[in-house]
Amino acid sequence: MVDRTTNDHAARPLPFFWSWGLPLAVLFSTNFLSGFAPFPIIVFIMSGALFWMGLACVMNAKRCRRRHCYYSGPIFLAGGVAVLFVGFEVVSLGPDGLIMAVGGTFTLALFTYLTEPIFLHYVYVEII
Repeated sequence: MVDRTTNDHAARPLPFFWSWGLPLAVLFSTNFLSGFAPFPIIVFIMSGALFWMGLACVMNAKRCRRRHCYYSGPIFLAGGVAVLFVGFEVVSLGPDGLIMAVGGTFTLALFTYLTEPIFLHYVYVEII
């Protein structure tokens, strides 16, 4: 059986930092930009950070077949779209809409980790 952890960026510290830690720090830093950057720029930064994490998950799923990455990748990508829609008021969720969109995205993404203790960390069946 192939050792999938050698290609798993979620299991190695430096690739984990570049794939998810850095965009997470950028996302949280947007809390301090409200007086310095225009709101549309903040929305693009938030959305970009979520897209970055989503693409990292999708690439990680393809690279090592980490189970939760199959789910969290699309969740982060959808969260990036949700932030754009809420930030530019295509969809209205009230004054805390961006917080709800980002919080919902991370809540769903964290729930994907529950699939690993139940169904194992990696997908071992070939997917066509």
